[in-house]
Amino acid sequence: MRTKPLLTAALLERGRQRFDIFCSPCHGANGDGNGIIVERGMPRPTSYHAERLRNAEDQHLFDVISNGYGAMYSYGARVPPRDRWAIVSYIRALQLSRHASIDDVPAGQRGKLVEQP
Repeated sequence: MRTKPLLTAALLERGRQRFDIFCSPCHGANGDGNGIIVERGMPRPTSYHAERLRNAEDQHLFDVISNGYGAMYSYGARVPPRDRWAIVSYIRALQLSRHASIDDVPAGQRGKLVEQP
């Protein structure tokens, strides 16, 4: 499946689960590049919150998971395509959680946000 599936809560949950298993040892639970491998002396991977990766196409992230990139090896044989897309969706959720603005909240939901003193 090279076509990105429809974004659903179930897809994001699957992406979180797969991310925790396959990605967090290097990229860290929050995608900062602070995974356990860094503590073991391996090079720190780029943070998913870096502007370059926030601006990258979804297909690029899918392809990197599939084929590897730099020191990262390929997960194409280990992670099925649908799960790769789920991981990409979860990475986007991580990025949005840190870089969202009020304009990203649907107008009808903005009233639920209250300013804390």
